[in-house]
Amino acid sequence: MRVDPRIELMSVVFRLAGNPEYTQGRVPPYTKAVDEWFGPHKEHEVVKQARRLRATVGVSYDAVASFAVHLDGTDPPKFAVPWNPRPDRLDKRWLVPDAKSFLSNLADFAADSKAKQFFARQRELYAHAEAQMQQVIAEHADLTWFAKFFGARPTARFQVVLGLLNGGCNYGPSAKLRDGNEDLYAILGCGNVDEEGRPMFGRMVVPTLVHEYCHSYCNPIVDEHLAAMKEAGDKLFEMTAEAMRSQAYSNGRTVLCESLVRACVVRYRAVAEGDKAADEEIAEQKRNSFHWTGELAELLATDYEKNRKDFPTLHEFGPGLAAFFRDQVSKVEALLAKAPKVVSMTPANGQQDVDPATTALVVTFDRPMKDGSWAVVGGGDNYPGTKGKPPSYDDSRKVLTVPIKLKPDWSYELWLNHGKFDTFRSEDGTPLQPVHVTFKTRAK
Repeated sequence: MRVDPRIELMSVVFRLAGNPEYTQGRVPPYTKAVDEWFGPHKEHEVVKQARRLRATVGVSYDAVASFAVHLDGTDPPKFAVPWNPRPDRLDKRWLVPDAKSFLSNLADFAADSKAKQFFARQRELYAHAEAQMQQVIAEHADLTWFAKFFGARPTARFQVVLGLLNGGCNYGPSAKLRDGNEDLYAILGCGNVDEEGRPMFGRMVVPTLVHEYCHSYCNPIVDEHLAAMKEAGDKLFEMTAEAMRSQAYSNGRTVLCESLVRACVVRYRAVAEGDKAADEEIAEQKRNSFHWTGELAELLATDYEKNRKDFPTLHEFGPGLAAFFRDQVSKVEALLAKAPKVVSMTPANGQQDVDPATTALVVTFDRPMKDGSWAVVGGGDNYPGTKGKPPSYDDSRKVLTVPIKLKPDWSYELWLNHGKFDTFRSEDGTPLQPVHVTFKTRAK
């Protein structure tokens, strides 16, 4: 359990490259120190390459972490595993020529920026964060559950890594080492700090810890049975695409992996915390548009966990999972058909020449909505600030007026329902599926 310089070094590079997911650091003294120390190197060749890799092949999010866990140290960084054949756990977005040239540039960056010295200077902060997380694990996490639930994996070692530049982003890569052992990672961002700006971790991070470890178990199961699951996964993604993309999930395979992981977390919480916690987890995943989480968790509880003689590991249960996802397609279609829908919007969603004098966003729904209940979600410079008046429905409760204040030549975005904020509901309580609203004002 540690802050890992390999993760921090890669995070620094992609922070300098402008990757949004690596510019969310919420430990102010640390992000300030990073920017001051490494800022002079923002045009280093490795930073330029990071920008190109994101733009051309999508190297971002967990692909960055996947590269880091395949490194052996940072002084200098070198590959920890053979490259012939290519490491099968390395994220597929890393093409071999790219990875090798990136490593060479990364080594130069580590030397030029004196990264080793920076990490040494942060040792006190790292130790504080590590002690916090160590206490959480000792008091609240049951890592023995994994072998019981998934089946024994004697070559696996758990690695908890605190990504202090990651903000709310978390990742679950793994690496198979030269000696045949496996390192399974839960790379956890830090979202809370104490009065001195130092990282804080509490028991509520445990489900995230379990989620990230579950990826090392669940992703290979999905890949093993992908031929039987892919069509259903693609359809489930298509039906929930806007919500999935907002969570950085871009295809059916990812939705399948995330679905299985989330159902497994429900089962962990049921065992470790009880049925109430499991129900809370299911409700949270439904808000994230994983509508089928409860049914999948129930399938695992009844058909898998109670029949371990037939299914020694979750891998053997793969055909049952494939059948489940195929059945869900029609169920989700029926569920979404009942959901309220936006039929029009002024300014129009995606409009690029909105009059900056516009004072209201007017949204028309296809049915009466629950009165006094809405979730207009957003913040920051790209959120259209209001004039202090709340949204309001007309008498039919089909038309919502949201006061806004705009400026010329500016891009805006917001959500109607998003994540846990889902109080746009029809009269019968059915939530609106998340709607991402974007527009731009014209110059004066």
